[in-house]
Amino acid sequence: MDSLFAAARQCLDTADPAEKAGLARRHAAAFAHGELHIPDDAPPPEPIRMPGRPPRPRLVHPRELPRRGLGSDEGRAAFLHAIAHIELNAIDLAWDAVYRFRGLPADFYRDWVQVADDEARHFVMLRERLREFGRDYGDF
Repeated sequence: MDSLFAAARQCLDTADPAEKAGLARRHAAAFAHGELHIPDDAPPPEPIRMPGRPPRPRLVHPRELPRRGLGSDEGRAAFLHAIAHIELNAIDLAWDAVYRFRGLPADFYRDWVQVADDEARHFVMLRERLREFGRDYGDF
């Protein structure tokens, strides 16, 4: 794979959270090292209905979530899980900006690839912390 747009689409299509974060980091590094190019003649993007999603967590309205305080390990783990979920969605949002918008200055893509890399790094750190609580992404 040598196109930034193909790399973005691969990240968007990937459902497994660890794989998505890993791809985001690897593709960001490849782009930074000049291994992925921005094609001048790229066709319009294919429509994306939804980015790849793992089977868990099941998405529900926030009112359906139990209220947990931060005074217990379970509450702190649930809070970390919520932030990890936001970071995972932010990875998709950043790659969507790269994939969807064609013909823009290289700095536009560079900035969004950096955002995707940062969000992936944050997701990985939060998931590691969740595991210290004996939980994992998708447990809540």
